[in-house]
Amino acid sequence: MPHFQEALGRGNSSYQDYDDKITAAAVDWLKARASEPGGKPWVLFVSLVCPHFPLIARPQWYDLYPEAEVPLPALYDAVERAPDHPYIAALRECQIYDQAFDAVKLRRALAAYFGLVSFVDDNVGKLVDALAATGLADRTRVLYSSDHGDNLGTRRLWGKSTMYEEAAGVPMILAGPEVPEGFICHEPASLVDCFPTVVECVGAPQHPDDRDLPGASLFGLAHGTVPLRTILSEYHAAGAATGAFMIRKGSFKYVHYVGMRSQLFDLDADPQETRDLAREPGYQGLVADCEAALRGVVDPEDADTLARADQRARIAAMGGREAIIARGSFGYSPTPGTKPIYN
Repeated sequence: MPHFQEALGRGNSSYQDYDDKITAAAVDWLKARASEPGGKPWVLFVSLVCPHFPLIARPQWYDLYPEAEVPLPALYDAVERAPDHPYIAALRECQIYDQAFDAVKLRRALAAYFGLVSFVDDNVGKLVDALAATGLADRTRVLYSSDHGDNLGTRRLWGKSTMYEEAAGVPMILAGPEVPEGFICHEPASLVDCFPTVVECVGAPQHPDDRDLPGASLFGLAHGTVPLRTILSEYHAAGAATGAFMIRKGSFKYVHYVGMRSQLFDLDADPQETRDLAREPGYQGLVADCEAALRGVVDPEDADTLARADQRARIAAMGGREAIIARGSFGYSPTPGTKPIYN
């Protein structure tokens, strides 16, 4: 399997084939469900892998975005404004995708990503059309989200692994009966909200074991009811030199790194997160308040210790560090039914 930088541009991939099959299976399921008698509640979970790497898009989608017209990522050439945080510096040394990009490959990668987004949009459209064609649309709620975003070249960073909005922010769209049309919620929501939302949709009673879970139904948020809570994002995986934790407090984003200095951004005044307020004397009280709110949800040091212990155990189970390095790596996970090819 080619490295990420080599697998770019126009063409087909196993990921696109996989999403075709998933969408077709979901459409068939909806048709079968519509033909069944009775009104028993149901849930259908549809998981598409695009626009994940590899950044290869079929011509019908890739050609929607001419390479010459694709805009450069934000802050791509603003070297003097590049983050100087040690976490980001370590990430740059680990995930060196951008070092292989010239001007042609950069725009090719962006055009492919945009094309894959359009490919996903088309698949979602097929699902929505199937709901309408089967007569299920008027009594079905649809929740759309993703697991993470992508830096996509912003600050010359790619992939996830950071707490910048490009990577940490995800769509969260809810539509259907009893959902106010056109309403935009400005309060932070989380993927942990999906579970209680689905439970409420199907009318199931709350299980006693679930009472302490952190999620809140999105129907409350959609109707203006805001629960008192702290929304948490957490990262320990590829490229993380240490545990990274993020919370929101109004327009402010607080990022806590175990063993490294924290960051604070005002997303209203500074949406591109170029001014780290945690380094300014006037914001130290807010930084302390944010850290206290974070520690009310999780102990960063304990969580980081647990993550590192798990990683050491997994490395040992795979034969140790040297064996893993000798085997090589693959740029993206193989789809079901295919085998990884190590580089």
